[in-house]
Amino acid sequence: MKRYHRLLAVMICLTLMLTACSSAAPSDSSTPVEEVTPAASAPVPEPEASEPSPVLEEVAVPTEEPAPAPTSEPAAETAATPEGDISVNETTETPAVIPGEEDYEAWYADMVEASIVSTGNNARLKKVLEKARSGGEVRVAAIGGSVTEGAGASTNTEGYAYKFAEAFKRDYCPEGADNMKFVNAGLSGTPSSLGIMRYDRDIVGLLGGAPDLLVIEFAVNDSGEATHGQAYSSMIHRALTDNPDCAVILLFAVFKSKWNMQTNYIPEGEIYGLPMVSIKDAVAGPYASGELNDVLFFSDEYHPKTYGHQIMSDCLMHLIGLIDREDPDPESEVPEKGIKQVSYEHTTLITSDLSTLEEGVSVDPGSFTLTDKALQSMFFTKKSAFGENFMHDKDGGNAPFTLKLTCSKLLLNFKTSKTKTFGLAEVLVDGTPVEACNGWASGGWNNCNVVSVIDAEESAEHTVEIRMAEGFEDTSFTILSLGYVK
Repeated sequence: MKRYHRLLAVMICLTLMLTACSSAAPSDSSTPVEEVTPAASAPVPEPEASEPSPVLEEVAVPTEEPAPAPTSEPAAETAATPEGDISVNETTETPAVIPGEEDYEAWYADMVEASIVSTGNNARLKKVLEKARSGGEVRVAAIGGSVTEGAGASTNTEGYAYKFAEAFKRDYCPEGADNMKFVNAGLSGTPSSLGIMRYDRDIVGLLGGAPDLLVIEFAVNDSGEATHGQAYSSMIHRALTDNPDCAVILLFAVFKSKWNMQTNYIPEGEIYGLPMVSIKDAVAGPYASGELNDVLFFSDEYHPKTYGHQIMSDCLMHLIGLIDREDPDPESEVPEKGIKQVSYEHTTLITSDLSTLEEGVSVDPGSFTLTDKALQSMFFTKKSAFGENFMHDKDGGNAPFTLKLTCSKLLLNFKTSKTKTFGLAEVLVDGTPVEACNGWASGGWNNCNVVSVIDAEESAEHTVEIRMAEGFEDTSFTILSLGYVK
C-alpha cells in the first residue's frame, strides 16, 4: 500500500510538471513576440541647464525636456512582391511616406499636419519639383525678418530657412547634384515694406534671376507697417509676374504671446491661390497636450530655439510632401491685385552709390556726406545691410539732403540708435513738412525703420528734403536708403 501511494505521488508530480511545461511553450499557431526598438522621434533639443524656466500659466514646465513617446503603431510591412516587380515602398513616383517623416511620433505628425492652412493651387510647386528632380537649376529664396534670418537658433544656419533648403535639396534634387541655388534674405527687425525695397538687390540680384520657389515670412514683423499691407501683396505679385512658374509659400511664424498677423495675410494667400503654413496653428495642439511648451520652443519672447526652427522647417517640408502627392491642379492666372493694391511691386532702391541712379533722379547729399559704419548686418551676405548710406553728424552743418524725382510712392529707411548723439530729423515734400524721424531710441540697436513719405495715386515731380530739426543741428542722423515707385 505504501508503495502504491509512493507511485501515485510520483505520477501526480510528473503530471503537474508536464502541465507547467506545456503552458510555457508556444503552440504552433501562436505568433512570437518580437522586441521592438522604438522609432527615433523628431529631433528634441538637449536640456539647457543654464536657462531658467519661465513660469507658465497654462502648461506645466517639465524639469527636463522630454522626448516624445514612441508611437504604439508598428511600422507598416512591405508586402513580398515577385522578382522584378516594384513594391509600394520602391516606387519612383511617390514614396510610401513623405520624405523625412518616417520616424515622426504621432503627436509630431499631427502637429505638422495642423500647420497646413492651404495647399493652394499646386500647379506651380509641382513644376518646381519636376524641375528639381530632373536636375534643372532651381532658385530658392526665403525673405522675412529675424526668424527667417535664424535668430534664436544655436547658430543662424540652424534656422528654419537653412534647414528647409537643406531638406528640399536632399529630398527633391538628384543625389550629388548641385542644381539648387539658395538665398536667405532674412533681415532682423524689418517689415515687408523694407523687403520690397530690397527685393531686386537681395533676392533677384543674389540669386542671379527671379526665384522658382519663394518663402515669405513677415507675419510677426508687419504690425504698423508703413504701407498697410500693400508691400506684402506687392511682393507676392512681383514674384508671380517675374516668373509665372514661381511657387510662393506664405509662412506665418508666431511670438511667444501666440500673436501673429495671419488673419490679415491668409486672405491675400487665398486670392492668389498660394500654399500657406501657420506655426501658430501647428503648436496649439501640442501646447494643449503638454508635448510642447514655451521652454522647448522659444529662446525669448519672439524667436524659436533650434528645436522650434526645426519644427518650422518640418512644417514646410510636410506641405511640399502633401502637394507632391496631390493630383495636379489646372494652371491659374495671376490676379491683378490681392486684397491690397500692388502699388509697390516695382520699388527702386536709392543708396549713396549715386552711379545707380536712374535718369530723371538727382540727389544732393547736403550735409549728409559721411558713411555710417555702426550698422546691422545681413547674416547671409556677412555684410552691412545698408553700408552705402548718407550720414549727418554734429560737425556737418545743416544743409538738407535733397532728392528730386518723379514718383507716386516714396519710402524712407533710417537708422535708430541708442546712442544719444543721434537726434531728430524732419522730412519735407515740396516744402511741406510730412514726417519727423527720431534717430535715437532707448531700445535702438542700429536697426532699420521705414516710413512712408509720399503715397499718391498718380506720379508727379517732387522735391524731397531731409534736414535736422530745429535744436538738433549738432546731432547725428543716418539715411540708410530710400525706395520709390515711378
